[in-house]
Amino acid sequence: MKLQGGINFRDLGGYLAADGRRVKKNRLYRSGSLSRLTAEDCAQLEALSITHIHDYRDIKESEQDKDVIWEGAHYECCPANPDSHAVNVAGHDFYAEESLRAIPGNFMESLYQQLPFSNNAYKRLFERVEPLQNGALVQHCAVGKDRTGVGSALMLMSLGVKKETVIEDYLRTEQTLQPFRELILNQNEKKLSSKSLETLHYLMSVQEQFLNAAFHEIHQRYGSMDRYFAAEFNLTPDRLKALQDKYLE
Repeated sequence: MKLQGGINFRDLGGYLAADGRRVKKNRLYRSGSLSRLTAEDCAQLEALSITHIHDYRDIKESEQDKDVIWEGAHYECCPANPDSHAVNVAGHDFYAEESLRAIPGNFMESLYQQLPFSNNAYKRLFERVEPLQNGALVQHCAVGKDRTGVGSALMLMSLGVKKETVIEDYLRTEQTLQPFRELILNQNEKKLSSKSLETLHYLMSVQEQFLNAAFHEIHQRYGSMDRYFAAEFNLTPDRLKALQDKYLE
């Protein structure tokens, strides 16, 4: 579905799970910021019965770029950034030269290695989707790439979708984010040095190695996704089965 003011908005439904069932459509969505939605967009989202908004942005980040909330939607801000990667958007321009210069070369890989662990935002995600009988949930961050990328990957993996398919969904963002990415790059191209522009390209890129860094770290710590889900979210085999029965068809 195309939203006039949407960024990287799409349905997680339709993917094949290992048991032959598919993820139900119109139950789980992913997106970037919802601050640019038009009245027509809101009418569409309301018609789809998207009743829960799960915002991974930091508090100040979400306050400065507030989501547009449509009728019947319940909004929660659940910051997902690890403390070491939290961006203080109130004090400076994230796209400024001095900000980009301070970002280390392994920033993205390091972020993905940290996101899946002791993360209350993802714990809250599962707490919200488990009892959801009707309606749908959309999880999102600023552009729907990293915090949302990991959250969406964990959601799909919990439903038994194969890792290769989860990576395919993640890499779709390379295309779905392209219009907004071009806008940001064009806005900042003339005021940044070539080195900082290169860093900005890196930060806005979608690379398989990023998500694989998260999966690698999960397996290093737990050995399997089942053990990971049980330890991090108390998603026992019975609870995983119940989740799959709810969201697969």
